[in-house]
Amino acid sequence: MAPTPPEVPHLGGRDAALRALGFPPYQAAWLTLVCLHSGVFLRRQFTEHHRCSTKTTHAFVHRLIEARLAREHPLPGSGAGLRYARVHGRGLYRALGIEHARHRRAAQDMVLFRRLLSLEYVLRQPSLPWLATEAEKVLHFGRGGFRLARLPRRLHGPARRRTRRFFPLGLPVAADDRSARFVYADPGRETDRELRRWTDEHRALWTHLRESGVTVHVAVITRTAAAQRRYSRLFAAWLDAPSAQPLSPEERETLAAADADLDVALATGNPRPLERWGGLNPCRRLVISLRRRADPVAAGVPIDGYSTHHAHGLSPRSPAA
Repeated sequence: MAPTPPEVPHLGGRDAALRALGFPPYQAAWLTLVCLHSGVFLRRQFTEHHRCSTKTTHAFVHRLIEARLAREHPLPGSGAGLRYARVHGRGLYRALGIEHARHRRAAQDMVLFRRLLSLEYVLRQPSLPWLATEAEKVLHFGRGGFRLARLPRRLHGPARRRTRRFFPLGLPVAADDRSARFVYADPGRETDRELRRWTDEHRALWTHLRESGVTVHVAVITRTAAAQRRYSRLFAAWLDAPSAQPLSPEERETLAAADADLDVALATGNPRPLERWGGLNPCRRLVISLRRRADPVAAGVPIDGYSTHHAHGLSPRSPAA
């Protein structure tokens, strides 16, 4: 008897494309979820989502491997033989209309755990109206005259061939006309720098949504209970902080541009991107000055609430599933 997993409304029939390739409904729906949100999964996640036996999970994973649609690799730092599956078959992504999704690619440890945590959160909340792709997020939030230039974005690649990516970390977002939920997955960062940058990149959008009557919620999912407690304290402090004069839209764009040029210059050793800022040190001073004003502690966080979550199954040195 086939497993009967929870309903996942945001798939919207997309899994039919994989059923046409010969996958039974529950496998097609799972692969669609994974391809859209992470590109990777643990056997435990499949077993828990479908409430099936480990034998059923084993057979499914081996079918993918034998068909050269996925590979299994040791999970870094698990210390107990735990492995993860990476779904890389181009034909699956092509059938779903996302052939060039970044999730197909192998990833370094931090990105890998961010993807696994993202999938973990979506699996915990399958009924939310998830916006699964970058295009869906841009289309949803670009309605009503909101300037796309103020959406979270980063520039990637060499100076002459930069690619602009919206919602660049690829983290889950669920939204409709009444509420929006933004998920931050912490793969084990030792500092809050990435969170602060992510928060500031979303500031204009969150402010706009709240002014439009949309409730904004931030959810953080971590690999350890200690990190969960740390984020709980941090967001509580941010929400209690007195408001200061936030950056103007022009200042936010300046910060994003200067920060991106600084990253490129430091990564490549080429100072040319910094010429328009007067050189390395003037650019650094400008970025530091604007970051201080953009610090959520100083400027307040334009959200209505937050929650923090610990993914027990992704804790360091988790037992094998």
